Order: sequence, then structure tokens, then C-alpha cells
Amino acid sequence: EAKSANARLEREASTVGEGPSTTTTTMLLLRGASRRVRRGPRCFNGGALCVSTGPPQKRPRVVVLGTGWGGNTFARKLDKTKFDVRVVSPSNHFLFTPLLPSAAVGTLEFRSIQEPIRTVPGLGEYYQAKALKIDTKTRAVECADVFDDSGRTFRVAYDFLVVATGCKTHTFNTAGVTDERQDLCYLKHLYHARKIRNRVLECFERASNPALSRDERRELLSFVVVGAGATSCEFTAELSDFMRAFDRRFPPPWEPTLKKKTLLLLQGSPRLVRASGS
Repeated sequence: EAKSANARLEREASTVGEGPSTTTTTMLLLRGASRRVRRGPRCFNGGALCVSTGPPQKRPRVVVLGTGWGGNTFARKLDKTKFDVRVVSPSNHFLFTPLLPSAAVGTLEFRSIQEPIRTVPGLGEYYQAKALKIDTKTRAVECADVFDDSGRTFRVAYDFLVVATGCKTHTFNTAGVTDERQDLCYLKHLYHARKIRNRVLECFERASNPALSRDERRELLSFVVVGAGATSCEFTAELSDFMRAFDRRFPPPWEPTLKKKTLLLLQGSPRLVRASGS
């Protein structure tokens, strides 16, 4: 009788169901245990103990696309005792974007303006991937790993789906903006700020080379910021402060006529920070 009970329990162990609301059960066999062992609402005879590692009740799975202001806040505030929260995003951190211009010139360190998404209390799972397609019939999101170029995809099932992917920078079809160039940088993500900081320092170091001509040095010390929104204006001010502080601490060896570096802010309208009405 005990052997038949153990065999029946082993068959019933492992994962129950394959959908988003899945309960996992782990089997622990105890030889010589009590004759009657309770497993949830059922009782079995034999020396076997079944321990449930999943929630006592099925929790609806909530899949959040994005780790920005909306996605990060939603994932943190949702009650994890009632919902199984999964996050899908190419970025594994939340970025405090108002301080991005300061990090781009070194006023703040990058770690000071980001919060890893895995620090969300009670988070079910995080996938660093891109969401390619949403299948509303089967209630699943098709995703692709951001580090894998082989084209392999995987699916994440959901009961509720939250789309908080944000938006992309509008280039207004300006020629040359979308080209991969070393001297062209966006300022929207953390890796953009890293690229800008490295590029600015590179330009200052290269300009100190005595083998360069005046025109070459002038080109290296010319900076142009396109757009007069909040981020652009803040970055222009931060870069201006950085250039002044650099000159005071490390006097430039080039000609006095080049001490005044070029910093331009270009905007298509006569007003700055137009979105805020100022």
C-alpha cells in the first residue's frame, strides 16, 4: 500500500499546468514517515511528504513591457501577493532622465541616476529582451533576446498586459541623423550619456596635441546641440560649466584665440523649452 501511494505521489509531483498561472510542487520522500500525510486538501497513505513551493492559490500573471517611468512604477506598486509580475525590456534599469545631462559631463555618476529593475520587491521574473509581437488570441508576447542575433524567440504568457514602452526620438527625417557616426550622439538612454562623456573628453585630449593645426583644433572644440527642449537646454548648460571648469583646472596650451570654444544651441522656433510654455 505504501509503495503504491509513493508511486501515485511521484506521478502527481512536478509542475501543475503550463499556463501563466502555474503552481509548482516539490516531492520529498521520507522513508518510515507517518502513515497519513496531508497534501493540500487531500490525504495520502504511505511514507511520502509533498511540499508545495508555489502560492496556495493561482495568481494572475501581469506582464509589463518597459522599465521607464510608467513600467517601473507599476511593477513596484502592484501587489505581488495577488499578481505574478513579469517585466520585459531591453533596459535592465530605471533611468531618472532629468539628471541624464548631468551624468553626461560627469557632474553625477551613472549609478546615481539608475535603479536596477531586479530590485523590485517580489518581482516574478525579468527578461532583457525586445517584445516583437503580441498574440492577443493566445495571450502571449513573442520576445527576442537583445544579446542573441540568431533570430531565436521565446514567448511569455500573460493574463494582463501593460504596455509602457515609451517612444523613440523624432528626427523629423533630417538627412544624416540616423547614420552611425562617432560625432553624432543622442541623449535618451544611459549608454548615450556614456558615449557623450567619452567623446567630449576625447576631443579635449586630442585638441591638446601640438601636432594639430589651428583648424583641426577648432573643429575638435566645436559642439552643437540640436533642439531646445528641457534635456537640450540642461545639457548645454552642463557642458558650458564643464568647459569653463576644465579651462580653469587645466589651462589649455593652444593659442589664446582658441580659448573661447564654440558651443551652439540650435532650435527651429524662437522659444526655448517650448513644451513647458517658458
